[in-house]
Amino acid sequence: MATTELVPIMDAAREMGSTHLRLLMLVKQGTLEGEMVDGEWFIPRAAMDRFNAVGGDSREDLACKTSCTKSSCGCK
Repeated sequence: MATTELVPIMDAAREMGSTHLRLLMLVKQGTLEGEMVDGEWFIPRAAMDRFNAVGGDSREDLACKTSCTKSSCGCK
């Protein structure tokens, strides 16, 4: 069974060149995957990689691209 690497939101923000508030807003919008554990927010490493792969939040079609897992999903 594979384990998911969870990155504390403050560390994720630093690595992604953003703020923890911006990442939390993206999580709340459903644009970026996040998980609350014992009252603290974490971002899965794989979600950070997907987010960065599509250019961060600089693209209008971000919500689609960060949630797609295959090329036939309809993202532009």
